[in-house]
Amino acid sequence: MNSSLNEKIITLKESINNDPRVVRLNELDKKLSSNEEVMTLSYKKDVALVNFEDALKHFKEDSQEVRNAQKALYEAKKNLDLHPLVKEYNDAYKQVRLLYNKINQELFDSLIKNRGTFCD
Repeated sequence: MNSSLNEKIITLKESINNDPRVVRLNELDKKLSSNEEVMTLSYKKDVALVNFEDALKHFKEDSQEVRNAQKALYEAKKNLDLHPLVKEYNDAYKQVRLLYNKINQELFDSLIKNRGTFCD
């Protein structure tokens, strides 16, 4: 890899890391990881998922046990998703995902159009 390309890659990485959307997402990730309420809601969702998977293993898909476990999983997931910090994180995540999609589009569209020049 030539040094000019290497420098451009480093600059791009620094620009991404310093982008306010990425910085905000990283801050929210730290908050999520240390928030007791979110951890409890996440744990309840995980337990409900295990219960649902167990119900599917032991009962028919249309059984009352499976329906009850599915409803409990739905409620646990909904409670987690409705937490204000989780909502804020998900909104920030969408913005960063759009940023990455745009970067990928710019980089790969250019590479596809010029692919012959890289192989020569």
